[in-house]
Amino acid sequence: ADQLKRPPARFIAINPIRTGYAAIADEWVPIRPGTDGALFMAFIHLLIEADAYDHEFVTRFTNAAELLDMNADSDSFGLFVRQPDAPERNPLFPQNHLWWDLEQQNAVLHHTPGARPALEGRYTLDDGTPVAPSFALLRERVADCTPEWAAQITGIPAATIRRLATEMADTMRDHKISLPIRWTDAWGQEHESVTGNPIAFHAMRGLAAHSNGFQSIRALAVLMSLLGTIDRPGGFRHKSPYPRAVP
Repeated sequence: ADQLKRPPARFIAINPIRTGYAAIADEWVPIRPGTDGALFMAFIHLLIEADAYDHEFVTRFTNAAELLDMNADSDSFGLFVRQPDAPERNPLFPQNHLWWDLEQQNAVLHHTPGARPALEGRYTLDDGTPVAPSFALLRERVADCTPEWAAQITGIPAATIRRLATEMADTMRDHKISLPIRWTDAWGQEHESVTGNPIAFHAMRGLAAHSNGFQSIRALAVLMSLLGTIDRPGGFRHKSPYPRAVP
């Protein structure tokens, strides 16, 4: 905590009571217990609405561009579409999901070299299956999760929610970290440096100690992905060049 409070860092505590870390934070944001998920959803809404998320990280290192089966009559409705003749290789890290390539205007295996994957829109595979990138569904899901909506649930003023989202987006854009470490990612692409964004979240047990805790943690993971702060310098688990597949 002492290092976090050294300028120019900002240490913000979101906690129902001002105790522990919250007592020494640069800013204390009181929140109604158990409503953290609504706050995260509002942050996600604002980052997507302002196009202020880490596009490169979201596209390459998350499943945001991977296509979902949108046929409501299918047994695989809502699940990732798989290329049946492509090897899965690792069941914990499937390699047979699909992107919609905007260059060729057709579906390709995800992380195909030279592909430009779509994050928005609706498409149809050659076999007639309607599909959509998972990011498109995320945008639709948070469309109504405005700061005003979250303010009614969390007790945090909408203006504060907007300001915090802006601070995170500005930090991500203006204070990127780059370390001269060459590495190869899980799809075989070499990178000359390890990059990251100096935004970190420390979520304690209170986040999960509610009936909706699981969904709140999922929302936090999505927020961290949009900010490009998972497995990277300045964020979460930053000691090795990531992302890479579980062996």
